[in-house]
Formats: sequence, structure tokens, C-alpha cells
Amino acid sequence: MILPIDFDKNELFVLGALVVVYGLFFRLPKRFPWSLTILIILFTATTARITDNLLSTSMYNLYDVMDSPRYDLFDLLVYLLYGPFGYFLVYYFDKWQLKKMSTVIYVFIVAVFSSLFERFSVSFHVFKYKGWQLSYSFSYYLVAIPLTLVFFYLLRVKLKK
Repeated sequence: MILPIDFDKNELFVLGALVVVYGLFFRLPKRFPWSLTILIILFTATTARITDNLLSTSMYNLYDVMDSPRYDLFDLLVYLLYGPFGYFLVYYFDKWQLKKMSTVIYVFIVAVFSSLFERFSVSFHVFKYKGWQLSYSFSYYLVAIPLTLVFFYLLRVKLKK
């Protein structure tokens, strides 16, 4: 695995975010079977990875993750952040038993929060936009979040059978 070009604020941000996010993840009371938890984490991380591959590679080249267009150790660590966010999304969706309009509001609020977190990440140079804009991310989140909730719903139905 290639090491980063420089160890600076973006690597420190990623390490700090990992500590905070996984600290919260392991402190939450267990709500789902481990099989469901792992599938949600993998789904979220895989969706993010596929999207980043489509948008940040040479075909479109809209942004870089971390220091360069090359894949390095901290690119992997960035992808480890996505899974718990997906878990938090479905955890509170399930805990609060959201229905209809409250789900729409929840999706909007989470999309705003996700965009703010991304903006914060950009300020630490975790993402370097080349043709991308934060408004595109917000639109993406408005699609990705409901897809994650549908995936969660389908898993719950399957597990109940």
C-alpha cells in the first residue's frame, strides 16, 4: 500500500474522524444482528467507493481524494468512514420508526448534515474538487440516502422470513 505524499492536516483529519465515528459506533446500543450491521456498512462503503471511482477517475476526473489521484493508504481509511455513517442513518431511522413525511424530512436533514461534513472535509483537503461542487454532493445524497434506506428495508423483510 502506498503511503501518503505528506502527512499533514488531511491525514490528521481522517484519523481523528475515524476515532470519533468508530467511538460513537461502538458506544451505541446494539440494535441489529451483526449480519445486518455488516451488510449496511458494506453497502454504504461500496456505494461510496463505486461512486468515487466513477467520478474521480480519468473518465470524469471531477475531484481527488486526499493528496493525489493515486490510491494510497489514506484513501482506504477515508472509505472506512462511510460505513458507520450508513449505520447511523438506518439506526436512527429504525429507532425513531419514521414514516412517510417524517422520512422525507429525515432524508433532507441527513443530506444537509452529510454535505456539511463533506464541506468540513474539503476544508482539510480530504477532497480536492476539480469540476465538482458541493451542490452536486447534496443532490447525490438525496438519492443515496433513500437507496440505503430501501436496502435496509429489504434486508429487514428478508431477515423476518
